[in-house]
Amino acid sequence: MGEPHNTNQMRVVFRDNDTLQVFRLGTTSNDKIEADKKRKIVQTYTFSQRQMQSILDDEKGMKNFFNKADSNCLDCPFNNFGMCYTHKFNQYVGFKSMLRSIIKEYETFESIPTFNQRIYNSLIEMCVGRYVRFGTYGEPSLHPLELIEDVVKVCDNWTGYTHQWHRHRELGKYFMASTHTPMQERKAREFGYRSFIATPESLDEYVNCPASKEMGYKSSCSKCGLCSGTEGRGKKSIFILNH
Repeated sequence: MGEPHNTNQMRVVFRDNDTLQVFRLGTTSNDKIEADKKRKIVQTYTFSQRQMQSILDDEKGMKNFFNKADSNCLDCPFNNFGMCYTHKFNQYVGFKSMLRSIIKEYETFESIPTFNQRIYNSLIEMCVGRYVRFGTYGEPSLHPLELIEDVVKVCDNWTGYTHQWHRHRELGKYFMASTHTPMQERKAREFGYRSFIATPESLDEYVNCPASKEMGYKSSCSKCGLCSGTEGRGKKSIFILNH
């Protein structure tokens, strides 16, 4: 125990304070993210230590699990159960399966390695030439900054979103500010961010997400890559209708 998975095993994990961080290489069945079912992409996750402990204790219930998302989701306004798009049964089952697999390997939270050079090397190797989806679950601003900076240098393209934009100006280069109104978008711009605006109504001054339902899924996140901060492919903020 105590060593990360290598890239052939498709997953690298480490702990940081009271969060568990996971980088997973694999395919996805979500057409919005990647239309090519055979193409492997890298997705990142952060779980709280409390969520892992709930699996160790064999606690039941989807609401109970998501209500323990404190250190990994922080003060996200959608952290209340049922508000986040990840609060769905299929995601819950997938997260539980992932955590059970990690527990089978490491047994306890304390046995999981902290971030080190070997983990860094494995993650950079994993991400070379691939699409990286930062923050598939949890807050990607919790990933080590040096890792984020170097991953975007070697990957093919990336996307990432953070509700912590008002605390991390340095991440505006790489992530979109998760906002919900034009007023928030203007504020995030002052902090050096483009925004991904989840809204109940169309906002014509911004770009409608090409991978959205209302746009007929004209593209996928991995192909589009507009949601990649100020150093990525896009120049304007993006909006999507609430989903």
